[in-house]
Amino acid sequence: MMEVSLQKPKVVGPDYVQSFDNMSATDFMKIYLETLRYQDPFRQQDLSKSLEDVVRLNQIKFFTEMKSFIEGMTSWMNQMTFLQTIDMIGKEFVFSSNILDTVKGGEYVILSGEKVSGVKVRVYDGEELVKEISMDLDAGLNPLPLDDLPDGQFSVKVMKDGFEVQGWELGVREVIVSVGIVNGELMLETASGRRFPASRIIYAGGENRG
Repeated sequence: MMEVSLQKPKVVGPDYVQSFDNMSATDFMKIYLETLRYQDPFRQQDLSKSLEDVVRLNQIKFFTEMKSFIEGMTSWMNQMTFLQTIDMIGKEFVFSSNILDTVKGGEYVILSGEKVSGVKVRVYDGEELVKEISMDLDAGLNPLPLDDLPDGQFSVKVMKDGFEVQGWELGVREVIVSVGIVNGELMLETASGRRFPASRIIYAGGENRG
């Protein structure tokens, strides 16, 4: 008598759902053709809907795979960037700053895109003017003398003939003591204890100390 070998059935849990993402093409076609056998021949939209579902699932799978690929590339690029920026430790850079903070200290400068003579740099505590500095701006870095300012946080305006000057930026000059990656962004810690993202570097190299 010939023995018949039966395929061992696959035992799965009651909540198991076979998805198109991990289903082979052969298995999918078997299920799909079996489904067509029981469709109403007068409801052709069933076929269209099935095809739309397949396309939608394939799109989800594609974007999921693309997301994983991009995340992997981002991680690799972050590691390469990290290794390349280790040599920044011990070097001096100028970081953009919205405020002048005399509590944290640091050497503040004005980075100007062009030479502007006869300007007045005004330092404000809220609406109150606490210091006015008359100076000529050179193209590049211009140190700000702030020794007599009290501890606090101040805003800065650059004026000429009663109008605000354009094309300048307030910066603080710092020495980098360590680098790291936080939430995918390169962070630089300075000697004063500040942490800046690398995107806030506005000047590097042979700075003019006046």
